[in-house]
Amino acid sequence: MGFITSSSTQTSLQLRLTDEGRERILKGGNLLTLFSKFAISDGDIDYRSTVKHSNTSNTDINSPQNGYIPDISGNKTNFRNSINDGYTLKSIVWEKPQAALSVTSRPKKYVAIGYQETNGTVAYYKGNVEIDCYLNDYFILNKLLASRYISDHKDILSNAPTTIESAMDSYFKDVLNVNNDNEYLEFLNTLSEYGLGQYMEFFKSIKVYDGSSFQKGDFAMVSKKDYDYNNTLVLAGGAYVKNNGRGEHTGIDYSTIPGIRGLKQASPFSLILEPKGGAGMIGFGASDIGYLNVGGVNTWNDTGESYPTFKMNTTTNGWSTEVNNIKNILIGFVTSVDMETSEPLTEEGFGQTGYANMDSVIPTARLVLDVAASDLSPTYYPIKLSRLGKNYGDYIDINSSHAKGINITVPHPSATFGLFAGSLEYSSNWNNNLQGLKSSAPYFNIEPAKDGALPINAMKVYGSSEPYYTKFTREAKLADNMFTSIASQNNNYWKTDTYSSGFVAGLSGNSVSGYNISIPITWRVQSVHHAEAVPCELTIRFKFFKRAVTESIPYINSSGQNYYRLYDNNKHKFYGSVGETLSSFTEDPRGYGFTSGGTKNWQTSAGANLYRKLTRGEKII
Repeated sequence: MGFITSSSTQTSLQLRLTDEGRERILKGGNLLTLFSKFAISDGDIDYRSTVKHSNTSNTDINSPQNGYIPDISGNKTNFRNSINDGYTLKSIVWEKPQAALSVTSRPKKYVAIGYQETNGTVAYYKGNVEIDCYLNDYFILNKLLASRYISDHKDILSNAPTTIESAMDSYFKDVLNVNNDNEYLEFLNTLSEYGLGQYMEFFKSIKVYDGSSFQKGDFAMVSKKDYDYNNTLVLAGGAYVKNNGRGEHTGIDYSTIPGIRGLKQASPFSLILEPKGGAGMIGFGASDIGYLNVGGVNTWNDTGESYPTFKMNTTTNGWSTEVNNIKNILIGFVTSVDMETSEPLTEEGFGQTGYANMDSVIPTARLVLDVAASDLSPTYYPIKLSRLGKNYGDYIDINSSHAKGINITVPHPSATFGLFAGSLEYSSNWNNNLQGLKSSAPYFNIEPAKDGALPINAMKVYGSSEPYYTKFTREAKLADNMFTSIASQNNNYWKTDTYSSGFVAGLSGNSVSGYNISIPITWRVQSVHHAEAVPCELTIRFKFFKRAVTESIPYINSSGQNYYRLYDNNKHKFYGSVGETLSSFTEDPRGYGFTSGGTKNWQTSAGANLYRKLTRGEKII
């Protein structure tokens, strides 16, 4: 029994059980059938009193027994044992219901996480849901997508230039059963159906379950703790988190958010949470896609298919001198939107003056980290010139109206991603010693480079005595730097888990050449449209096992720089959840024995999950 204040406007009574009532519940009683009658009055005891009565069996001058309920008084320290332990009722008024009680039970609604199982079906889980995401598999997938274009790069970037192309061709044919572009397209579509491509899914969807069906809607994902927020920020891409409490990146500004702590290290990742309860994904998404508009074409290498350099170091290698306002001319890297909407393109070239000395327009990826603070920025990844159109220098019809354009000839978005992932890194000295503009022409060079935007020598790269980078291997190195920086700041602002006692505190392993790290993020996932739906607590652990990567991609040091060598072998070992122990793997990213109808889809030879693994959750359906 308990006191209900008369000033309350609520129409329902709050049930506060005595010791006897709680004992009955604990012994298996059902709340809906436990009570056959109830008292509506207990005038013997004043539950509002804050005076502790010494004798609960009798009182002086027949006064009401003193006592109080913590929920009413707010005072728990002087309360003896339980709600009314020791009090007895003197006068009982029983009220018998006039009719049988009608109890309506409304089914609960739950926020549910959709997770794609290895058999391809999507199951839904509620409550506390935990999923491991294996970034080491994502690295090997990047190598596979880039390796489809091994012929573009083998002559200089491989230490086996005469054999690597045939070895890679055997891998695609014998292991993947991919013999032509159509079969490659089918292969990429199969990966896409499992949530693999430029981004890697760690959950499939979020929905509200009402007891019989799943409903779509908008959901809020709220970081549980500060380190979850900071871990999210650094993995989200677009974030350049600094120790002075600000995060910056072109396009995203966190300067208005107080209290951000962290590390001065850019993230190559983007963390994608699709709207309306779509998939959660992570991948290398910090780059831009556009064009290099340049002149002064030269050849970087003398062996094999040439890589160009662009030496715009005289007035005749840049803009033509008749242009008075060079700000109206698109030069250097130009975004796809600007390029494709601002400049008319004809068979003779651009449709306005100012481009007379521009001889190359090349589809290019660009990675911008922090132009003002980083020597690495910006870096460019142009595709090989031989891929422009049907023949070098030719424009082709792209529609029935004979509009002109170029054809990169790749069959799928993941193939385009792989084409850029394997392209050689270039840097410019636009922001270096030549200062960009002199007179009426640009003075700058764009050429293959290493750390610090320093030019590299083709023959030294060929002899493995100087490092090179591709878009993927640059992002892989940035990821190494980011992982180890987070682990070294394993404190209230950033957190790693699972692994410890390594060469930095928050990971395991004795060097950057072989370490294991787990970065957890916990969100409270709640429905915007169904406030009554029970939220879900979702934890994703982003795990990375370095040795599982170097089994397929050599990691060496040249000229004082650690870097990944992408094109030295045809190995593609996917270890998934056993990347720490290397106990089993598959060379087929679709799972061991996939092409022969095996039972290990999206698993290693021993049945270990690839890419992701649900480790906790209450299954709904």
